[in-house]
Amino acid sequence: MALTYISVSFLIVSLLSIFFTLTSVRADLINDVCSKTQKPAICLSALKGDPRSKNANLEGLATISIDISLKNMQSGRDLVNSLRKQATDPKLKTRYHSCLENYNDSIDDLKELPPFLKSKDYLGLNVHASAALNGPTTCDDNFSSSPAEAPQLKAASDKLVELIEIILVISILLRG
Repeated sequence: MALTYISVSFLIVSLLSIFFTLTSVRADLINDVCSKTQKPAICLSALKGDPRSKNANLEGLATISIDISLKNMQSGRDLVNSLRKQATDPKLKTRYHSCLENYNDSIDDLKELPPFLKSKDYLGLNVHASAALNGPTTCDDNFSSSPAEAPQLKAASDKLVELIEIILVISILLRG
């Protein structure tokens, strides 16, 4: 009977050790990815804020990053569309129209990423994620002269650049 109690105790302790080790490894993986980005706090907030990241490997974190980036890109596009509708200045209307096209192109680029990830084409993943960066950055470039870019659009664009950077970092780590 004592042998059984010892065996069960050993099994429980072993399983708990494995669980805590895996949890620590996952946290270290997220920290490792985020430490390689320009703004680790945004990366940590994005990845740790998604419950799927708890048990994710690098490919899982890539999927999460793609999903978060796509959702934010769609929200950014909605913001641009709203600003375009509210604009009375013809220059602003034209710039927002251009931004809308930029954001739509980036949404298309982000939607192309999952097949690259699934086929383990990490270079293709990197190239197409880089292309998705063009939408928010090109939109921002439209406002190099007056009238100025709406602060909420600039903030959305900056956040998108940081979110897509997570995909780029992961694609490099996956390529080893």
